[in-house]
Amino acid sequence: MINLDVVLSILLAFSAVGYLVLAMRMLGGQRAIGSLAMGVTFLMIALWVLGGAIELLAPSLPVFMLGRFGHYIGTGLVPVGILVCFREYTGSQTSRTTIAALLIIPVLSLVIAATNFWHQFMWFYPATNAAGEFLTRPVAWGPYFLFVHAPFGYLVVGASILTLLLHSSAVAPAHRRGLFLIVGSAIAPSITAVFYDTGVGPDTISILPLVFAWMLPIYAWLLLREQIIDFSPIAYETVFQNMQDPVIVVDNNERVIGLNHGAEILLNISEREALRESLDKVFGEEVPEVHAALKTGLPQKMLTYTGRFLHLQVTPIATNKGTARNGRVLMFRDVSDVEKAQREVQTSEKLLRTLIDHSLNGIIRLSWIPVDGDQDHNELCCIFANAAAGRFLDVEPDEMINCSAADVVRLFSKGMETENANSLLERFLEAAQNGTLFETDVRADVDGEARWLHVISEPVGEDVAVTFIDITDDRVKELQMESIALCDPLTGVLNRRGFEKQASRLLSESADDATGALLFVDLNDFKKINDQCGHEIGDQLLKIAAERLRSSLRSCDIIGRPGGDEFVALVPDVTGEVAEKLATRLTNALEQRYFIGEETLDCAAAIGLALYPEHASTLTGLLRAADQAMYRAKARCRGVVDIDGTDLLEKAV
Repeated sequence: MINLDVVLSILLAFSAVGYLVLAMRMLGGQRAIGSLAMGVTFLMIALWVLGGAIELLAPSLPVFMLGRFGHYIGTGLVPVGILVCFREYTGSQTSRTTIAALLIIPVLSLVIAATNFWHQFMWFYPATNAAGEFLTRPVAWGPYFLFVHAPFGYLVVGASILTLLLHSSAVAPAHRRGLFLIVGSAIAPSITAVFYDTGVGPDTISILPLVFAWMLPIYAWLLLREQIIDFSPIAYETVFQNMQDPVIVVDNNERVIGLNHGAEILLNISEREALRESLDKVFGEEVPEVHAALKTGLPQKMLTYTGRFLHLQVTPIATNKGTARNGRVLMFRDVSDVEKAQREVQTSEKLLRTLIDHSLNGIIRLSWIPVDGDQDHNELCCIFANAAAGRFLDVEPDEMINCSAADVVRLFSKGMETENANSLLERFLEAAQNGTLFETDVRADVDGEARWLHVISEPVGEDVAVTFIDITDDRVKELQMESIALCDPLTGVLNRRGFEKQASRLLSESADDATGALLFVDLNDFKKINDQCGHEIGDQLLKIAAERLRSSLRSCDIIGRPGGDEFVALVPDVTGEVAEKLATRLTNALEQRYFIGEETLDCAAAIGLALYPEHASTLTGLLRAADQAMYRAKARCRGVVDIDGTDLLEKAV
């Protein structure tokens, strides 16, 4: 036959372990509101339930009394633990002094229970019934139990439950379910304790430990599933008082019926002093914004005597039954920082606009604008242009407003060839549509003068900002430096590098049926004149020779001085016959005497002629053929006294 006492003892032992696990979870986990007090309370319940298990299987009176001591640990300490837990759960802290005072009676109860054998203040003996079974409920309670221990426990538990019930109306409805669950979990053991103490139920089995064993799954569900501790409700009053924005509640006569701490600071008055006073008295006489907000219901902005800006809004007090006619809420929000920020933004925008208007760089802003109101078809148009942009593009800034991006691009590319300008427009629009950076240098002629601009197009939000930087001076300097690098400083014609660069480009760009000639000129007696008359005379002679080359040839011909007493000339678009006539004219010009200072000098030149493409189709080939022809002409005339002009000209073979 199954022994009921053994079964119940095992159940109570497992329940005690369960409460111990919950206690360790509360004490060892992350600290939340009420977790410490809850952990200690569960630890006391674990000892209480364990005491009940010991009572059922106690083989002797000392062992039974050990179990009874666990019972009084529970009945004495658990109510205090519950009170502290519930107060913390509702946002009220219990000081250590208060806790110490609350523990005086429970500790005294433990001492009296432990020494009851000698005075019987807690309960009266005998400890067993007629059958020899230990009595978990005595035949009669002692005076201390009846007048101190039991009343104290019931009062503390009642205060705990009352704390939750009173708090329920001050929290959000969503949190009230959790409060009522906790109240129910506290009431069930309390009712059982009343039955037990008044003699209802068996007197050889402790009912309360069994009730706690039955409540263990409920407590575990509340803590682990519902996470009651982790979501402690906050009272509306707590939220109201801790709002940084001032809030004042008034009745239909505009008398104050409530205000928070923020309003106390704003008005420099306590809530006690402000209650039932009129707004005029609380604010002073000059509060037109407050009355305007109450009258119209529209938001108002007011300036305090301290120089702070407040945004005022009035809201009727709403209840579940509708809108109360006798109450309105005045909410003040300090917007001084916002006002300051807005003024700073306005100042910054004004300063930025001034800087942009007076910027040395041209600035244009383009935006996507619907065409004829069609939101699906947008066109990139100019919405802003500063004075520098108008000056660079030779147009009034206002005239560019609403111009399409294509028209703007045509303005700053009007100095470019049509093909290059069209390519620039395509690349510009592609970059604008993709929202990518675009940079290039363009030539925008203004009043017949070349002006070079560096253009930077970059996205600014949905818009496009275009900046023009005048680089004309830089480009002129660059061309000057390039000219210096490619020209012979003495004669002004191209040097070897310059001649090869221009001549190669001309040949590479020429048509397939193009013709031309290359002349290689060597001043025969220059070295002797330079040695006899000096370098200054020699330099002057070279200058005169270069000028005779320019005079004898066309402006489109390319003339260069590779070095020393040698000159070369590329003559494009001529036949062989015309080339020979030009070469003969040049030979005759160079045969003329040179009058330099007091010197009269003769310095004829030998010329080699190579035709393109008859003798060569590359610059290197033409130079080689003309050079060889020049040396043949020079060799033919060496030592000959009477030289005809045609003798100094030799055509390549």
